[in-house]
Amino acid sequence: MHEKDNDVIKQIKLGKDKPLVDIYMLYRDEFIIWSIQNNTINEEQAKDIFQDAIIDFQDNIRTGQLKEFNSSLKTYLFQIGKFKIINFLKREKRITYLPDTKFIKSETNDYVQAEENEHKLDDIAQALSKLPEDCQRLLRLYYFKEYDMSSIARELNYKNADTAKSKKSICMKKLLAELAKLSKILVL
Repeated sequence: MHEKDNDVIKQIKLGKDKPLVDIYMLYRDEFIIWSIQNNTINEEQAKDIFQDAIIDFQDNIRTGQLKEFNSSLKTYLFQIGKFKIINFLKREKRITYLPDTKFIKSETNDYVQAEENEHKLDDIAQALSKLPEDCQRLLRLYYFKEYDMSSIARELNYKNADTAKSKKSICMKKLLAELAKLSKILVL
């Protein structure tokens, strides 16, 4: 079922726009009707939100955030749209949240989590850029390329894995200090 949807990802990654146009034409009217019936938005707002959802969908594929579907393409796209509707209504101050109210189902939670992670990664990237070059390289090797300490020691010409581990600890303290300056709370 998702094989055809996953083929869309491949096509978009190759820079082809036709799958996006097809998706837009296939789901636009259905999304607009669903949005108006289930939310307090008008047709123009629903159209704008759907266009934004298509753009986010494309960005998620091109940045590698979406590699394959765990649900249908339609479900994924509508969940992006639903998240955007909720944000729109919050900005318009037309909804409030109660602690025990659940607006978002599991697939939307995945999208929301991905968005939050993206913001955290932006914060980390900003803090990381303020560190000395050797710390940047070490932390990128460890966290992004998943090198072990021995490999890091070889790559950065450290004496041994223990030296790399010690340096990583120092660099992490510097990174956390930079994140604190950004007034961000991050659990690593």
